[in-house]
Amino acid sequence: MNVLQLEQYLLRVATVHGSQKKASSSLSPPPQQHTAHVLLKDPQTTATGCFKAAHTVLGPTFRAWEPETVWLTLDRQGVALPLLNRDKLLAAVTLTIVPAFWWELNAFENTTMAFNNVLSDSDTLQEATPAQLSWAVYEAELLYGQSDVTEGIPEFDHEPVSYTALVLHRAGFILAPDLLQFSQTALDKLNKDGTLVTKEAIAKAWKTFRKKDLQNVTFSETDPLDIQLKRLTEVQLYVLERLNQYDTDLSQLSGDAVAL
Repeated sequence: MNVLQLEQYLLRVATVHGSQKKASSSLSPPPQQHTAHVLLKDPQTTATGCFKAAHTVLGPTFRAWEPETVWLTLDRQGVALPLLNRDKLLAAVTLTIVPAFWWELNAFENTTMAFNNVLSDSDTLQEATPAQLSWAVYEAELLYGQSDVTEGIPEFDHEPVSYTALVLHRAGFILAPDLLQFSQTALDKLNKDGTLVTKEAIAKAWKTFRKKDLQNVTFSETDPLDIQLKRLTEVQLYVLERLNQYDTDLSQLSGDAVAL
């Protein structure tokens, strides 16, 4: 084969390869990738849903990419990632690599906002609600616990504990919600001036409280115990609402074997 024949051969190969590449790019993506694209575009998708959807379309190494590379790669796939979902994805990736959520206040608060569909704003003081904190703690443990490089869920350090206790105190809680029990001692100190009902009485009533149909429970607006039970119930209902979204997201991606 002389030089001219070689050039003609390479030209034919390039032409065929280009046609095949163009044809393959026009094909519909596999169903699982299409589902992942839909989830990434939806502002209601949970942080874990965004994380696993990104894993599906970008592969397991995407956690090491620069954020701009992630956005650009997704954009080339036709996925214009909403700002809110960028926040969620960054928060989820950071949590699986450096679990500052459990010890650093800014990470704790910003992750909480992202996990609850609230766009972070560095220029505004964003204080989470007890319900938002409860869900963030729950989802963070679920996500971090699935990592193959972790040995256990970290314990909360002073800053997140104090922040959570202050939020609960301002919201009038005497007994910390189940998922925020790590802040109970700090909350007790803030409630040291006395309350209309004891923490022990609330804990006893909550333990035996009918939780199967929380939406239909009625509470007295004046009874101190009922007021506390109502606050705990509202947190529980919010967590259940977020959990339903979480289950919906993951069930759509159930065909993926995702190892973090």
